[in-house]
Amino acid sequence: TLLAMSISFLLDYSLPVVALELCIVFLVTRLFLEPHFMPRVFGKTYTEMDVGARRSLTNHAVSFGLKVTCCIGAYSILETFFVQTPLDEPIHSDHVKHKVTNGDILAYCYLTVPTIYLFEIIYRTNISVVSAIHHIAAILINILGIVIIVDHGQEGYLPLIEFKLILIYGTFEMMFEMFPHLAVMLYRIYRHKPRFLCRLFLIVGLGIFTGTLSEQVAIIYFYNRIWKHLPILYKAVGPILHVCFLAAQVHGGRICIQISMKLRKEVKEAQKKGIE
Repeated sequence: TLLAMSISFLLDYSLPVVALELCIVFLVTRLFLEPHFMPRVFGKTYTEMDVGARRSLTNHAVSFGLKVTCCIGAYSILETFFVQTPLDEPIHSDHVKHKVTNGDILAYCYLTVPTIYLFEIIYRTNISVVSAIHHIAAILINILGIVIIVDHGQEGYLPLIEFKLILIYGTFEMMFEMFPHLAVMLYRIYRHKPRFLCRLFLIVGLGIFTGTLSEQVAIIYFYNRIWKHLPILYKAVGPILHVCFLAAQVHGGRICIQISMKLRKEVKEAQKKGIE
């Protein structure tokens, strides 16, 4: 039955999984990204930066890459939320039945989110207060979820709805928050094309606002369904973390719009001077 369903064995080993991911990300960053990939892709723009700026740009590449890998959970999200396939049911294809379950795929994505933010907090030499609040809130939401899921042995109604709640957060995060990383990287590569960048940041900013609004509708709807089942601790802490999350997302969208407006001014000034 649904109540006897287990989510994934990975959640029982959340600390080793996150630790292993952090080690892999660190090695890839130090052995490949910093000495080879970043200088090759960004050229002098990267090599002439100070350490803080280089780490910030490298972190955007890392975050973008990890969020792209989380897209492997798209199929499992559809299966779980729309087809209502049990999380512990092995994934089927046309010719073979795999041992990996939708729950395993989604658990990996679930645990990759704190990996992304922990790495950024540790790796970057400076981080804005708003970003720090966003990342800490996201990590705490994941921790609360893990505590509830593991404490109940992954079985029962509460662990399942808690897992799905955080999946909703994560889905919108991966869908709309990966593009600011891409925009920043393209900004460094195509800084000489302000018209293109102006449109890019405008689209990204509007995308963030659209995603944030859609996320609020989904979260409020889901909260309305599960509120009476949540423990007192989560009823107290959950909304506070949610507001922190929301404020940071709105702030990120506002920054993208501001960058777009700044680039638009550059385009207009260049047109006046006859450059474009």
